[in-house]
Amino acid sequence: MKPSRRRVGLAFQPASAHVLYQPLGVIGIIVPWNYPLYLAFGPLIGALAAGNRVMIKMSESTPVTSQLVKELLARVFPEDLVAVVLGEAEVGQAFSRLPFDHLLFTGATSIGKQVMRAAADNLVPVTLELGGKSPAIVSADVPLADAAERIAFGKTLNAGQTCVAPDYVLVPEARVEEFVAAYRAAVQRFYPGLEDNPDYTAIINERQLNRLRGYIADARAGARGWSRCFPATRDGAWPTAWCWTSPTR
Repeated sequence: MKPSRRRVGLAFQPASAHVLYQPLGVIGIIVPWNYPLYLAFGPLIGALAAGNRVMIKMSESTPVTSQLVKELLARVFPEDLVAVVLGEAEVGQAFSRLPFDHLLFTGATSIGKQVMRAAADNLVPVTLELGGKSPAIVSADVPLADAAERIAFGKTLNAGQTCVAPDYVLVPEARVEEFVAAYRAAVQRFYPGLEDNPDYTAIINERQLNRLRGYIADARAGARGWSRCFPATRDGAWPTAWCWTSPTR
């Protein structure tokens, strides 16, 4: 990029000032499993456009996609410009300890802490995009059908396996039942059935599925009111299709 001129204060006249843009060097990218293509190629494009070299650690939870990414990039870039690393969690831990010029990580907060600690040993600056809880707030005057449809779309996209998928909804107490009915209708309109539905993806692995089953068990045991959007022909096979109301409503 061309140098960019900056103003110089009166006290420093007749000096001149410029910003010189330089590549950082070697960028490490740790890719999560929920959007492996987008979160590999997006940072890669930006890093290469700025003149950097890149090493990518793909998720062990998406082995087929990871292998495909490695093969495709190897056809285009030499390995000393773009390298793709595959392997289990211990490979990711070793990857985090490399002396990169910058390290990007997208994933769980608990793993992000480990990545940051490992990077700190080499004073590597990090960019962390971590998990959280995403509320949706429905005000008293909003059309409930519209709100429920938009929230249902965000929640069911990629079977809810999205970092910004709504985790809970804050609804005026008097409108809770109406919202639940509107949400259920929206989900059923999007996906008339979930069993063997090619338009609705699966949960990534058994560990994540069991985590979601645990949420369902908690809701059934403790929620003041709960309902599910579909009859379950295989109990727990589609856990993100379930919905329940707040125990504190």
